[in-house]
Amino acid sequence: MNWIKLILCAMFVCMAHVVSAQQVAVRGQVLDAGTKEPMIGVSVLEKGTTNGTITDFDGNYSLNVASGKTLVFSYIGYVTQEIVVSGETVNVSMKEDSKTLSEVVVVGYGVQKKSSVTGAISQVKTEDLENRSVANPQAALQGKTAGVQIISSSAAPGSSPTVRVRGFSSNVSSNPLYVVDGVRLSDISGLDPNDIASIEVLKDAASAAIYGAEAGNGVVLISTKKGTKGQGKINYDFQYTIQSVGKIPELLNAQEYKNYMMEGNVYDASKFANDWDGVTDTNWADVVFGTGIIQKHNLSFSNGNDKGNYYLSLSYLDNDGIVKGDADFYKRLTGSINADYQIKDWLKVGTTNQIEKYNYRQLSQNNAYGSFFQAVMELDPLTPNTYAPGNLPDNMVAAMNNGQTLLTDENGNYYAVSKFVESENYHPMIMRDNTVPKNSGFNVNGSVYGELKPLDGLVITSRFGYRLSGTRSSTTNLPFYGNSVQNNNFISQSGTSSTTIYWQWENFANYIKTFNEHTLTAMIGMSYQESTYDYITAGYSANGADALLGRDPSFWYLSYGSPSASKSITGEKTRTAKYSYFGRIGYDFAGKYMLQASLRADAADLAYLPASGRWGYFPAVSAGWTISEENFFEPLKDVVSNLKLRASWGQNGSLAALGGYAYGTTMNNSGYYPFVPGNTYITAVRPNSLGNDDLKWETSEQLNIGLDARLFNDRLTFSVDWFNKKTKDLLVTGTTPSLIIGGTTSPINAGNVSNKGFEFELGWRDNIGDFNYSIKGNLATLKNEVTYLDPSLTRLAGTTFHTSTITYFEEGYPVYYFRGYEYEGVDPETGEPIFADVDGDGTVNENDKTYIGDAIPDFTYGITLTAAWKGLDLTVFGSGSYGNDIFNCATRSDHISANKMKKFFYDDRWTPEHTQASVPRANATSMDKYLVSDAMVFDGSYFKIKQIQLGYTLPKAWTKKAFIQNMRLYVSLEDFFTFTKYDGFDPEASASDTSGMGIDMGTYPTSKKVMLGFNVEF
Repeated sequence: MNWIKLILCAMFVCMAHVVSAQQVAVRGQVLDAGTKEPMIGVSVLEKGTTNGTITDFDGNYSLNVASGKTLVFSYIGYVTQEIVVSGETVNVSMKEDSKTLSEVVVVGYGVQKKSSVTGAISQVKTEDLENRSVANPQAALQGKTAGVQIISSSAAPGSSPTVRVRGFSSNVSSNPLYVVDGVRLSDISGLDPNDIASIEVLKDAASAAIYGAEAGNGVVLISTKKGTKGQGKINYDFQYTIQSVGKIPELLNAQEYKNYMMEGNVYDASKFANDWDGVTDTNWADVVFGTGIIQKHNLSFSNGNDKGNYYLSLSYLDNDGIVKGDADFYKRLTGSINADYQIKDWLKVGTTNQIEKYNYRQLSQNNAYGSFFQAVMELDPLTPNTYAPGNLPDNMVAAMNNGQTLLTDENGNYYAVSKFVESENYHPMIMRDNTVPKNSGFNVNGSVYGELKPLDGLVITSRFGYRLSGTRSSTTNLPFYGNSVQNNNFISQSGTSSTTIYWQWENFANYIKTFNEHTLTAMIGMSYQESTYDYITAGYSANGADALLGRDPSFWYLSYGSPSASKSITGEKTRTAKYSYFGRIGYDFAGKYMLQASLRADAADLAYLPASGRWGYFPAVSAGWTISEENFFEPLKDVVSNLKLRASWGQNGSLAALGGYAYGTTMNNSGYYPFVPGNTYITAVRPNSLGNDDLKWETSEQLNIGLDARLFNDRLTFSVDWFNKKTKDLLVTGTTPSLIIGGTTSPINAGNVSNKGFEFELGWRDNIGDFNYSIKGNLATLKNEVTYLDPSLTRLAGTTFHTSTITYFEEGYPVYYFRGYEYEGVDPETGEPIFADVDGDGTVNENDKTYIGDAIPDFTYGITLTAAWKGLDLTVFGSGSYGNDIFNCATRSDHISANKMKKFFYDDRWTPEHTQASVPRANATSMDKYLVSDAMVFDGSYFKIKQIQLGYTLPKAWTKKAFIQNMRLYVSLEDFFTFTKYDGFDPEASASDTSGMGIDMGTYPTSKKVMLGFNVEF
């Protein structure tokens, strides 16, 4: 009986437990609290267990849970909710979490709460990058954040603009450091903007100092996308863009050209009677420019859970430029593979990878001696585009009879050879077709990392990063006849192949400890970087005959060189390395007082600096005070929700001008001497450079003071920064020492530059019912000046136009300012230009050249307007600059018969009937001075509406029937409207990004675009 009683008791206990643990089938629907639309893919999880599900296309879910348990509803970008089960139906409305994306920002070797940031860091988010026609992240940065200027030396397909952060700090290069997912890259052009999650620009020295010797020109941190927790997503984005030339300068027409040349006694009436049919009036821009098509496809897959996530993408870009024919294009295939996984509670591993394969072709530009775009400006309008085979003029017949090769178009008609203009710039279509360049390459970069958490608050990271790249290029020079100055009788070939292998290994630890209202953070680490580069270049040049075995394209390779050809080959391999230690500590009290300090020590290898000076030390300190957390601020909280004051100081370095053992003492051959009797000669050797064991880093020291504010329930955001950046120890060559014993001087540290200015960012976001809108604007001022140059040098020469140097680096002036003659007007008696006699010696010569302008703007700005109502959305974005000048170099002084820009040379020129003119007479004697005077320097200020985009998101009630979670269609006008006083092709023109800033020497212009696209999410 006792055993029976025990068994019955056990049965009653088990039954009671089963009843208490009885599961309930909970059902419900999850809606967006704002739009009331069903939310697909919301994670529904029983708290503390792995029991969970996700919502379907109607936002519905069903899950068996025990009564009284807690359900956790989570979705990226929304506030997570926890609800205790008390019945069979649990409906949820989820609210967007406006702070989710802005809560943290990426900093060097970690992340930081935005509220705790004490430096000047600007963040560009995904929405600023997506649905644009830009092919690279650099272009996407333009106008999106204060203090970042974009310089474009070409808008050709495949070209990349240059980023400038807070001014121009060097006489060599002012490029920032790019770091993508922790890996340093020299170029980020291959990254597809669709794969980028956010971009942080570290502008002040304290933020960037953790990167030490590479951070003197700012740091651009890029984080690529990762998978998110929830239902797996498939996204497909498509763009189709039609592009055309944005603006064509007005040139002289046929009659105006005839008038001008006769007035200047370049040609007389008989020349035009014999060589012009009186009808032809060719607009060479119409001949050259057409419609280009851009297609872009991006397909991505992503998913994630509590343990890990992945993101996979594939993108294809095909950009056919605005020049007719298949002569300017860029084709790129990119892939991205990102993943991480929590293997153990204390160990997470991951990888990031970006793969790029590209090929492109570009035309000659930014060159006074053979620029395709200069030819469009210079060729006379009296020459037709083509001649039929049986109707060739005598000059072309003579060339053909002399064995010259005349090129033809696709219809067999011969491209015309001008009888009026003979220079390095000839028929642009002959220039297009007389060479066949082939350029291709690949880039593979990424990282493998592990995160170890041995203690609470301690994370140890070990990351191996890599970058592999290769380029191949070849050029086939074909026989052609452009004119008597430019022609080629034989075919030749050249080619180059190069490979770069870079790797870095970094180990660092982050520690955070919070007690009461105190938070301590610390980071310490080390880094090793190594890069090898090797190349080989070979060529076959003609030696009285074709350098290749045949003229068919099948022979356009180095394997088919002719035995008679002159052969050349060169190549080498170089290696550089850098070793570093770094650390950072921070303190935060109650989110009110913040203090941070960092130090990095970098050691360069002997290719950069001598062993005695290879170490550089770069300290920084910053502090912040959140004034709005003080008790005395409480009465203002209803208006100003957050107010923070920031200040920072630090030093950064630059490697831009270092390399190639510049400090070394080298010896060169120096002739032959008969040191012994007879006909025996000894090869002599002499010092070629004196050496400089005191060579050191360029160093930038920067002070920054900033203020951040949020007002009116965070609808208004505002920030302002003032910075003073001083760069010292710039590398300078060509100095004159007090005593030279043979050879020349090595580079020395002998130049300083100052950049100072203000940066403002302002944003407003609000809604009126279903209507949402926002306004974001930024503006940055800049004062740039060279503050020191070695006394043995007056100035450093920069860019040359024909026979004149027109930009210089000189103390007391902006970096690479324009130097030339001051034009004072026209002599009403003679029509000759008058120039200022600056030195007062009665003669105008080289000594009278002076400052006539510079390309550095007084301020740059950008503005973005967005609006949305139900499914419709509108974005308008514009950017501009003010106070920068452009030096127009479209006309050379020795090209007296070349066509001219109408406004600059013709409209108000001097004639005997018009003596009160602003422009000299045609072919004036001093035209060589006029073309390098401030008469050719123009106001380059501009405002461009970079984007006007209208989109429509289809209702989910429509798309869910096709198993589509979201679908948006849009149309966009890009770079369509430009407001400027400059009459050239493009006010953003530059011959180069440093010494050639603001020089228009035949730059590929920005095109205007009409874009159609759609985004689909499954």
